[in-house]
Amino acid sequence: MSNDFFRTRMGQRFYEATMPKIADQLERLNANIEALVAELREQRRRAEMKDARDHAAAPEEHRG
Repeated sequence: MSNDFFRTRMGQRFYEATMPKIADQLERLNANIEALVAELREQRRRAEMKDARDHAAAPEEHRG
């Protein structure tokens, strides 16, 4: 394989257009994953708080 890929038209297109697009999409993907994880953590926190409230409000005979 030649080490001159960057000198070809295809190589120039790859490094000047394709690679930056890949980097942008990876950045976007990472931001979306971070937002999804934050949302899942918040949902879990809310569910745990609800469970704790429900447990505290349950009559003694219903507690396990």
